[in-house]
Amino acid sequence: MNEVNGKFYPLWSQFVERKDEWIGGLLEDSDDDIDRQIEASDGSFNATQIVDIRLLPNGKDSALFQVDGVDFDCSYDVKYLSIVDSAEGYITFSGYEGHTWRIKQKQKEQ
Repeated sequence: MNEVNGKFYPLWSQFVERKDEWIGGLLEDSDDDIDRQIEASDGSFNATQIVDIRLLPNGKDSALFQVDGVDFDCSYDVKYLSIVDSAEGYITFSGYEGHTWRIKQKQKEQ
C-alpha cells in the first residue's frame, strides 16, 4: 500500500498497485457541471489512452489521485474525490463542483 505524507489511502492505492490493468485503457473526461452548461455539452466525454496512475503528495496532509493520459490527465485530492458509478466497464469518479471523469481497463488480449 502506498504511503503519502505519512498516511495510507487503501482505496486509491489499489488503483496504483494494479495500474498495469489500466495502462492502455481509456481515460475519459466530461468536464464539470459549469463547463457542460456553458458549452451546451451533449454529455460526451473527451478520451485518451491511460499511460500511468499515481498517488502523489498534495500539500502537507493529503494526496492527489492522478490518472495520466496521452493527451490529458485527470486528478483530484482524495479528500474530495469519490467513485460514483461502475457501469458499462467504467469506473466513474466525481470531484468538486460535479466534475466527472472515468476510466476503463485495457482490453484483454484473446
